[in-house]
Amino acid sequence: MIDRVAMALRGVLFDLDGVLIDSLPSILACMNHALIDLGRAPVGAEQVRPLIGPPLEESAARLLGAADALLVPRFVAAYRERYAATCARESLPAAGLVPVLTTLAARWRLAVATSKPELYAREILAALGVDDCFSGGIFGRSLVLDSEGKAAVVGRACVAFGGATGLVMIGDREHDVVGAAAHGIATIGVLHGMGSRMELERAGARWIAADLEALPGLLAAIEAGLA
Repeated sequence: MIDRVAMALRGVLFDLDGVLIDSLPSILACMNHALIDLGRAPVGAEQVRPLIGPPLEESAARLLGAADALLVPRFVAAYRERYAATCARESLPAAGLVPVLTTLAARWRLAVATSKPELYAREILAALGVDDCFSGGIFGRSLVLDSEGKAAVVGRACVAFGGATGLVMIGDREHDVVGAAAHGIATIGVLHGMGSRMELERAGARWIAADLEALPGLLAAIEAGLA
């Protein structure tokens, strides 16, 4: 049984894909654009869904197969050609995005920690009109294909907050849970994204929430030691 202890909550870190936005249609279209560019057949949403979360170059390698690993840079270039032009209009807001973030930002500092390139994350959040909610910062990867993990991105957010104490992560995949845990940060796993309850709990998510709209009450309960 987990001990329930009141937590002086200083900030909330959010993953982007699957948490703040529904990016599956956009990413699916861009992955298929890249596959077709390489002379491959397009794939369906269920093949792409598990690939959303890790660095793009890792997902591309899984999609292409070990025999075609050398094609990953070409895949990424073709993917980004379309994504850069379309991500701002094709990324859909998660249900309740604006009111939930407005409510949370009035009480805590919010930040984004995503494995998406920071350039695109900022563009998407600005297009959705919520970038001003993240006074703690928006942190992502560069465009370099270095397979930088989630822990490194979360680490940059921690520096901006002056340390990891009092932070909570909101994520939908195991990568979010493991990346946050590397800094001693507990994660709330949300079920409206790309990962399952089983995946999140197996990775070590401390709390589970159905969706964004459940977060204000749960975070208040966590801070009071009631969750």
